[in-house]
Amino acid sequence: MYYLRMKTRNLILSQPITNPERLAAELKSLRRSRKLSQTLLAERATVSRRTITNAEAAENVGVKELCKLANSLGYELVLRPQGTVVFEELAETFKDDE
Repeated sequence: MYYLRMKTRNLILSQPITNPERLAAELKSLRRSRKLSQTLLAERATVSRRTITNAEAAENVGVKELCKLANSLGYELVLRPQGTVVFEELAETFKDDE
């Protein structure tokens, strides 16, 4: 299970990314929301434009390149066991107990 977490605010996407298609869609959405072309993102991430194309199409991309892409978009890639809760999610997890 992957999570994309914004580096500066510890913002975690509401749902974990559990398949390559969702990860690809999130990467593409993040790039577009920042109004970046694939070429410009590739330059910032120091990867080829083809790597961006492959990542956004849920094709094979190396872990190193995937981390570079996430980092260049202001996110970090987090891998954690399914069903676990991190500190940032505790308030939401126990909201109904109040």
